[in-house]
Amino acid sequence: MYRYCRECRAELGEFDHKEIGLCQEHIQLCEEWKRFDDLREEGHSTYAAKLMAGLADPPDPDAY
Repeated sequence: MYRYCRECRAELGEFDHKEIGLCQEHIQLCEEWKRFDDLREEGHSTYAAKLMAGLADPPDPDAY
C-alpha cells in the first residue's frame, strides 16, 4: 500500500487508490503505472520501465 501519490507525492486520503498509489487527480494514469510495475517485475530498470509505460519522455537528442 502506498501512502503518497506516485505522480504528485500528495498524501493519499480515504477515497484515493492506495493499492495503486494514485490520488483521484491522477487516477487516469492507472494503466500506465500497472504496466510500469509489470515491467519492473520483469527486470527492467526504473527508467526503461517508465519509458516503455509512457511515464517518462526519452532524452532530447538535440539537448547536447
